Amino acid sequence: MEPGETPEEALVREIREELSADIQVGKLLYTVEWDYPQFHLTMHCFMCTLVQDALHLNEHEAARWLSMADLHSVNWLPADEMLLPLIGKEMNQSYKSIDNQ
Repeated sequence: MEPGETPEEALVREIREELSADIQVGKLLYTVEWDYPQFHLTMHCFMCTLVQDALHLNEHEAARWLSMADLHSVNWLPADEMLLPLIGKEMNQSYKSIDNQ
């Protein structure tokens, strides 16, 4: 985060810079505090929605969309891996909400 930025503002900026995409920031899912050998990570994790479907990889070589069934097919870093059950729970709630409409 840059000075004066909220976590939400930093996320919007980073996604614009790295993916040339606009997002709508939703619910705070979890704040990860993780100690790697070289640094301490504080990562605010939000559920987000793309405003438009287009993405452009400015900083990354590859990206892919994952279904719920494929979430565990990635070799996640330890700080990321702990979020998978939370993401799964949120996605299941979203699907149930859509089915009830």
